[in-house]
Amino acid sequence: MRVGVIITLLAGKKFGFIRSDHFRDDVFFHQSVLKGLQFRNLEVGTPVEFEINEILRMDEQKLEATVVQTPARPLSKSLDENPQREILAAHHPRARQRKPTWREKENKTPDQSSENPE
Repeated sequence: MRVGVIITLLAGKKFGFIRSDHFRDDVFFHQSVLKGLQFRNLEVGTPVEFEINEILRMDEQKLEATVVQTPARPLSKSLDENPQREILAAHHPRARQRKPTWREKENKTPDQSSENPE
């Protein structure tokens, strides 16, 4: 099932529209497709799960919901762009203070001044 948010409710005509990240256009729904929900208790901004009529979408390019219900599990919360400081990875304070010893061994060259006395 897809997840979306109710954006429009027309109480007099008993239908509304759902906005979802899965589609560019809004999805139409009628009160008769509500499962476990009552139209008079719905509000704009309510998260819902829905299924669409795939045949109608392919043939007529219309998005119409066949089932609309409350989400079975809680919707995930989006992550903050700036994480808290205490959960960031911290390195040991002296991790880069010393040079690696293996580099010193490779770079050692004998002094030519000590070999040639003048």
